[in-house]
Amino acid sequence: MIDPIKNDRVPTKWFNSVIKSLSTIESSAQLIELVIDIKQQLGFNSIAYGFVIPNNFRSEDFYIYSDDSPEWKQIYIQKEYWKIDTRIIVARKQIVPFRWSDFPYLADFISSDLMMGTWDGMTVPVHGPNHFFGFLHFTYYVEKKKIASWLQYIQPFIVCLAQHITEAKFGLIRKGLLSPLLYNSSKTIPVVLSGQQRKCLVWVAEGKSTEEIALILGISVSTVNKHLDSASKLLNTNSRAHAIAKAIDGKLIGLEYKKNSNIFYF
Repeated sequence: MIDPIKNDRVPTKWFNSVIKSLSTIESSAQLIELVIDIKQQLGFNSIAYGFVIPNNFRSEDFYIYSDDSPEWKQIYIQKEYWKIDTRIIVARKQIVPFRWSDFPYLADFISSDLMMGTWDGMTVPVHGPNHFFGFLHFTYYVEKKKIASWLQYIQPFIVCLAQHITEAKFGLIRKGLLSPLLYNSSKTIPVVLSGQQRKCLVWVAEGKSTEEIALILGISVSTVNKHLDSASKLLNTNSRAHAIAKAIDGKLIGLEYKKNSNIFYF
C-alpha cells in the first residue's frame, strides 16, 4: 500500500496489471474486487464510481457503486441525494480532478454525513464520446502530511484508472441493454438512429426551430439539418413530420416528460 506520508511511488507492475485486468472485466464482482484493491493500494478511505445515462432525453439513470455502508446507501437513495450531489454536478462541467475542500459550497450531506468532518475527498470526471459522463470519488485523511504533493503525483494514474473503471462498468451494463431498433419492411434490416439524430427529431417534435435546436445541442444549423435529413432517409420518409411519427411508432424516440431520475446503487 502506498503511504502518502512517505511519498511512496505507484508500483508500475501493479498499475499495468490493474489496467490490463480492467480491459478484460467479465463480471461486476470482478470489477468491485479490483476497485477495492485500488483503494487499498493507494491508501484511500473510501471509493465510489459511476456514470449517468440519459433516458429518452428527459430523465437520467444513475449507476453508482461505492463501498459505503448499506445504511448510508439507503439514506442516499431515500433522500434522493444523487439529484443534488455537488460532486456530480461539478464533474459534469469539468474535465480535471478537483478536491471537495475547494468547493465554495458543499451539500450538507457531503460535509456532515459522508465526510464526518474528518475526511476530504477528490472527484475525477470522465467524459467520452457521445456525451458519455462518468466519475470516480475517493476520500482520504486531510491531516496526512504532503497530501497536496501526493495527490498531484497520483493524479495521472487516477485519471487513467477512472476512465478504465467507468468504461468497464458501462460495458457490463450495456450488455444488458438493447439499442432501440426499427425494422423497415422495405429493406428487411433494422434501422438504428444515432444519438444526435434522435435528439434532433425529439426537439423538432417539441416545436423547436432548427436554429433553436442548434443552440440547445451546441452544433451548427447545417449539422442539425444534416441529422434530420439523414434520419428521414434511414426511416424511408419524405418529411420530418413523417419521420417523427415513424420514430415514435418504432419506439426510437420518446416524448414523455419525466423529471424523475432513476438510481442503481451497488
